Amino acid sequence: MSSTFSYKRAIDLQRKLAEKVLDTIKKNFLLYNSLEDIKYVAGVDAGYRKGIAYGVAVLIDRNTKNLITYSVSKKKPPIPYIPGLLAFREAPVYISAIQKLPIKPDLVFVDGHGLTHPRALGIATHIGLVLKIPSIGVAKKRLYGIERVEGDKIYIYAHGVKAGVILIHRKHKLYISIGYGITLEDTEKIVKEFLDQKYNLPLPTALADIITKRFSRST
Repeated sequence: MSSTFSYKRAIDLQRKLAEKVLDTIKKNFLLYNSLEDIKYVAGVDAGYRKGIAYGVAVLIDRNTKNLITYSVSKKKPPIPYIPGLLAFREAPVYISAIQKLPIKPDLVFVDGHGLTHPRALGIATHIGLVLKIPSIGVAKKRLYGIERVEGDKIYIYAHGVKAGVILIHRKHKLYISIGYGITLEDTEKIVKEFLDQKYNLPLPTALADIITKRFSRST
């Protein structure tokens, strides 16, 4: 672990930033005017080889669902894996990859949690907050929050807000959560738009995962 990293400072920072993020939810703060404004969508994933993290960001045309391009960034993880602090390990390589894209995305899909995190600052929220881009967390496992059935939907409540929703895709549960700067309603709509029966994950994170595996294995 980096000699300058402090677990306590990281936790304190998450809590302070989470207060600001939760305040934006209460004020209905959005980073877009309508879903029609979202034209380019990014998805990120990371792989490891010989102690180096390879972060991949794919850029997809929302209208056609075609892959426009992708970028790769590699960095030595600053800290080992610590539960609840994944962002401090992987966000730097994700952010670097996103910034290498030729077009700034209007939305980012992140393989991880957003507000459904013990301190309301999962990696999806962290990345959206840093880049000031709407972000969505898509995870395969539950991390935090209370599940409530409302009609035909299962929502996840956390930190006093409706923070996420569970979607069933290809007989698997996907834990979808608000990252930053987007409503839960729009989060659910756009995730459903990117679900493809060929993949277990939404298209942006599925393609990022495929490219990450290919790249890290061949490097």
